[in-house]
Amino acid sequence: MPSALLVHGIANGPGAMWRWQDWLTADGWDVTALALLGHGGRPAAPSYTLDAYGRDALAAGDFELVVGHSLGGATVTVAAALRPEWAGRLVTVDPAWYIPSELLADARAEELGGLDLTVEELERRHPNWDSRDIRAKHEEARRALPEAVGRTFEDNTDWDLRVRVRTLAMPTLLLTGEPALGSIVPDALAETAVSANPLITWKRVAGAGHNPHRDQPEATRAVLEEWLAATA
Repeated sequence: MPSALLVHGIANGPGAMWRWQDWLTADGWDVTALALLGHGGRPAAPSYTLDAYGRDALAAGDFELVVGHSLGGATVTVAAALRPEWAGRLVTVDPAWYIPSELLADARAEELGGLDLTVEELERRHPNWDSRDIRAKHEEARRALPEAVGRTFEDNTDWDLRVRVRTLAMPTLLLTGEPALGSIVPDALAETAVSANPLITWKRVAGAGHNPHRDQPEATRAVLEEWLAATA
């Protein structure tokens, strides 16, 4: 049975990746969901640099497929750049590859503010999400350490993985939403990545923002399965 690793985003946890787990398990994958440093009930870590996140992911072992969303997308990019043998194939879902320094403080405040949202507030913010997504976001946000969330931005004042993206040595799917709906991957960044690295395939999910798997799950699954078949 082929092995797959799932890596969630900031202020989330393994439960937030339930849909990816269901999809891949149904297709015959042996799936592991990783809790990032300071998330998912894990204790505080001495460092929350992107390198620290990446090296922690490497410690989970090698996998034939790795999927990372947002901060998880940045984490798996660092890990795969450090050790190409770690992942046979890579899926980065609206990855946090680059955050301009002038936006870090606002991003930090937004993520910290989201830790205490109620189920009702989440439902108002995301009326199209499945109830299981709402519950998972609510529960996992409360298991994430505020220190970990805040220091992730403080410890990465130069949040820029564009050089590492060019070095990725395995087939990589860059799966994004629409910037107008909240995707954090601008067209220019995606186009540059694809131009610089022929192993990267960029697919945008129409009608999705930063969370394609929550916003447009069926379209996201179709993109995933098409790419998996093409790169088998």
